[in-house]
Amino acid sequence: MAGSEVLRTATAPGWRRVLRLPPSMVDFERRGFRTGPAQTRTVLEAAARTFLDGYHAELATRPGEPPELSAVPPDRRGFAAEGAAMAAVLLDSLRPAGAPRSAALHAAHDDRYAYLIHVGAGWALAKLRRNRLGRVGAGAPLLRWLAYDGMGFCTAFFAGPRALRRWSHHPGACPATCDIRYQGFGRALWFRACGDPSAVAASVAALPVRHRDDAWSGVALAATYAGGVADRTYAELYDRASGHRDALAQGCAFGAEAWRLCAYAPPHAAVAAEVLTGGPPERAAGWTWAARRGLDLPGADAGDYRAWRQRVQATAAAVLPGRPS
Repeated sequence: MAGSEVLRTATAPGWRRVLRLPPSMVDFERRGFRTGPAQTRTVLEAAARTFLDGYHAELATRPGEPPELSAVPPDRRGFAAEGAAMAAVLLDSLRPAGAPRSAALHAAHDDRYAYLIHVGAGWALAKLRRNRLGRVGAGAPLLRWLAYDGMGFCTAFFAGPRALRRWSHHPGACPATCDIRYQGFGRALWFRACGDPSAVAASVAALPVRHRDDAWSGVALAATYAGGVADRTYAELYDRASGHRDALAQGCAFGAEAWRLCAYAPPHAAVAAEVLTGGPPERAAGWTWAARRGLDLPGADAGDYRAWRQRVQATAAAVLPGRPS
């Protein structure tokens, strides 16, 4: 059922039941994803299920009362916030004026999960088939563009073989928002490939040349944030990204910053940062703040978001001159 059809049905009694999402929708075998290594599948499926938990937690609350996330394990709490954001934007779209759920969620959890909340809003926009942000994320001029990452992730995660192939053909003009969608596509690839660098590289190689950096940046963001792989896998990922390693470092830096905001970082984030950026996650996170200066202003657009990513990539290239990009 299309997103708009679901929401029309949701105005009737029992709308919470109608909007519920079954756990089977994130089962890797059912989706046609790679299913090994088993440990990676376990970690990544758990992240996806926690997203659904956050989504359903928001459905169960009253407007203006965001869900409490403290009971969620810290390594998965951000995924719950992402899911809650999707539900909040969907439910707010039913109201002719105001967005009490989204505002309350931002007020309660922006300090630690701002990245994830903006991405989760993009899931809702994808389901609603909306291509413009409108007022979504209006309080964060630069971060709000992460919603397009969420749109790309949602579309790619649920794509069948035919829809997936469409990502390899992008005729016509390509606005800056398209770059961000391909970053989301790259994040989805980490899940679809079950963290296998060779499978990721093959999928990225099939994309338009102009979007391969975007996809690699998303891959690294997911590899740093979601993890799920053995430490040695990060070195293989770095090797496979030859020609795109500055983008890989930038995605890793975004993931490191998302963990820094959480005030918690799992061991794999430090491994990812060391391999993909040549230093600790704190340094990589700092790159994102240095590059953000002068861009995070009222009226910031998708071009400013692109400039943010490019600045981080330039920092990576300058700091890591001995590591071929």
